Amino acid sequence: MTDLVMPTTGAIQVLPQQQRQAVSAATAPRRATPVGIATSVIASVSFAALFGVPSMIDGLGPFATFGWRILAALPFMALILTLMRVWPEVRATFARIRRRPTLALVLVADALLFGLQTFLFAWGPMTGNALAVSMGYFLLPLVLVALGVVLYRERLSGFGIAAVAFALGGVIIALTTGASVGWATFAVALGYPAYFVLRRRFDLDSPAALALEMTVLAPIALVFVLQPADAGAMVASPANWVGVALLGLLTAIGFSTYSLAQKGLPMSLFGMLSYLEPVLLVVVSVAILAEPLGLADALTYGAIGIAIVLLGLDGLPKRLRRDARREARARRRARRSAVSDSRSKRVLASRKR
Repeated sequence: MTDLVMPTTGAIQVLPQQQRQAVSAATAPRRATPVGIATSVIASVSFAALFGVPSMIDGLGPFATFGWRILAALPFMALILTLMRVWPEVRATFARIRRRPTLALVLVADALLFGLQTFLFAWGPMTGNALAVSMGYFLLPLVLVALGVVLYRERLSGFGIAAVAFALGGVIIALTTGASVGWATFAVALGYPAYFVLRRRFDLDSPAALALEMTVLAPIALVFVLQPADAGAMVASPANWVGVALLGLLTAIGFSTYSLAQKGLPMSLFGMLSYLEPVLLVVVSVAILAEPLGLADALTYGAIGIAIVLLGLDGLPKRLRRDARREARARRRARRSAVSDSRSKRVLASRKR
């Protein structure tokens, strides 16, 4: 994976300048933006609300629910692309694929990784594995923080390191005490990072690329929803269409804002902010889906809750220190400017004499 994301120095030297700049942009640290933070929070809330929707749909299995989620999200994605005025970006992505056909393979791989995660998101709450899937989302930020430090040369502050330590402690408790962990846990924790790395490496981390990924999955989704038993369930229960509409709306909002957050945040901060989502998923799992919360789960989530608090404490002091440094620099510039003006006036006055 390291070779994929960070080509060797020898390889970079023989690339044209434009391609070298693209590689550098793909691996360089990114600065946090208010939009990136806000969209990350909106995405987490949308996904938490989405987690409870499959239980509202009667008679559909996980595969059909996944299929309807993809198909119902497409018109909402089209609306979002229109409101965001990014259709030119969709056309630009098609143009990139024509110039570089291997990008089509990357897009298909992204679509399959994305499809696996959307399927598990429906499969978990519909099969009594909501907490196991939620645990995957607890592991996911740790993996993303590690990727940010190792692959993108991002640095953690003292609070950030402490937050990672508590989160890691929670994960160790889960793995050693029999908390809700299963194969789906690791499919989420390892599958999503591969998806994010591919998207960032090939500059496909945008709502436009997301819409193309959903379009790639549409034929598979159509096969699932046209199965006789599942199609009959939709006809028998018209209320299911409300659930399907919610699936599509929340999916489009959640993943669009998630793409914007991924593009507007450093990978490590993107990973730590992602802890809001699994906390909300646990609330939905216990309060709405009525899954039992054992002692091991409580200890795990408590440790990770402390990590989230530390992350918040990490951001505020940095913001205050940054603002203080900016004010100090502004005062120094003002003093230097005043001194320079005073000297200029004295020089002019002496010349006149």
